[in-house]
Amino acid sequence: MGHGEANGGWRVSQVESLLNMSRRDITRSCYADLKRGGAGILQPADGTWGRRNYSIEDIAWLYLVKLQHDQGYSLPEIAKRMDTSAGVGALCEHLDAAADRAGEAYEEAFERRERARVLRCALEVRPCEVHDALECYLRNRIGDETLEIWRSVLRQLMPPFLADGYTPQFDAEEADRIRRILDEPGMDLAIELWAGPGAFERLREAAIAW
Repeated sequence: MGHGEANGGWRVSQVESLLNMSRRDITRSCYADLKRGGAGILQPADGTWGRRNYSIEDIAWLYLVKLQHDQGYSLPEIAKRMDTSAGVGALCEHLDAAADRAGEAYEEAFERRERARVLRCALEVRPCEVHDALECYLRNRIGDETLEIWRSVLRQLMPPFLADGYTPQFDAEEADRIRRILDEPGMDLAIELWAGPGAFERLREAAIAW
């Protein structure tokens, strides 16, 4: 029994809603007659024309079709690029790759958003209020405890408080947590605007030694 057969599968109207994919693209993807506009990309197990139900596997392939179609490929081009007879194992590999690409795109979008928020935060106040505005941003993002740790460290690492050989003492778990926060998108810009030029690099160098 194929995926989705136990509950009868999903109707085209439901797939249309679940994938935000047009009914025309769904039906063309599953219609084998190329002379009549079909692309023949996949053949659902339930091939009843007009009353076809779609399994989980069908929906997964259609989702991949939609992703490629959104990237500008036509359905006939996708048919040449995609082998839907490869089985569930290959399908899962394609889905893993799609998830990885989406994750990378999310991280890039998150970084752009945070940099825009940081700059907006600094520009919406008077120059003398930038430090306090960025401190509020950082407090909301990382919490009071981490912010106070950074403030204490920077007092020792930044002029006029620079202390040669100063190394903060943290346990391994806390040091690792702070390093991960420093690597978060947009954190470098936020710290620089909060504490001044060179602040992020000094914190990062100190974190490597923790």
